[in-house]
Formats: sequence, C-alpha cells, structure tokens
Amino acid sequence: MTTPTGQSGSERAVAELSALLEQLSGALPRDDTQPEPQATAGAAAQPQQAADEVPEPAFRNLDDFMRLYLAEVVERRVLSGPKSGIYWCDRWWAHPEAISRFYAMWREWERARIDDTMSTWWLHHLDPHLMTMTTEYGPFAKCEPGRHTEPRTLPAVAAPREVLDQLPEG
Repeated sequence: MTTPTGQSGSERAVAELSALLEQLSGALPRDDTQPEPQATAGAAAQPQQAADEVPEPAFRNLDDFMRLYLAEVVERRVLSGPKSGIYWCDRWWAHPEAISRFYAMWREWERARIDDTMSTWWLHHLDPHLMTMTTEYGPFAKCEPGRHTEPRTLPAVAAPREVLDQLPEG
C-alpha cells in the first residue's frame, strides 16, 4: 500500500490503518481506490479534503465506539424474566459475529459523521444489524447482562475441490 510522500510516520500509519479498516468493513473495493467525491453521499455539502488528508476518527477503536457512543445512545429494553425485550450480552466482544457487525457499523458511523448522513446510518446500518444480533436467533440469544454463554458457530464442512473448481475464482 502506498501513501503520499511528505507525511510523517504517524500520519502515514493512520492513513494505512484507516485504509485497511475501510477494506475490512467492506466500504472500499480491494484495490484501495477511493470513490470519486461526486459519488459520495453528502459530498456537495462538505468541503473537499486534500487527497492525502485522512480525517481523524471520532473514536480510537471499536471498544471506545461501543462503550462511549453506542451503549450511551441506543436505548432498548433488555430481556429479563417474563418481560419482552432484546437479547444482549455485555461481553459483546466475545461473539465473532458481533465483533464483525459492530466493527462494520463503527466504520460506517465514522463515514456518516464526515458525510453528514447519520439518518442513513441509523436506518441502513444500526437498525438491521442490531435487530439481527438481538433477536431470539441472534448471537446474543443465550446471553443476558451478567451471564455470557460461549458462542456456537455454524457447522461447516470443507467444500470438495471439484465444486470449488467450478467457481470463477477456483
């Protein structure tokens, strides 16, 4: 991965990490190309940034986003006894699916903050991911605050080579 020259080591590290995090969240194509500014939602309302300028994230990491933002902003009744509510695990980080979904949500939140598209973030990112994770079939279904149940991932058998060879990337 190349970065523009003239950046300090820490600026370069932040730029490279941000690009990697964007890739991991599925927000950018794998070839490291940024979308054209005109194609970015809200681009007309935002001042153009220099090509080598990477905005500083509001949250240092996923844990900060979860504890300092999401847990403080999202209000849901957590299932307890006969009361209805969502399933929740205060050890969310112990569930691989939750880590992946919350990570993607955080990265999209950072983008929405910059692009001024927070309503879209709530509607298209938080709501569906939170609904999926907190229902009776989601990763938190056997947990409750103060009681974590280890995740049980889906069973999978390796695909036969002859099946993989039929696929375009095979």
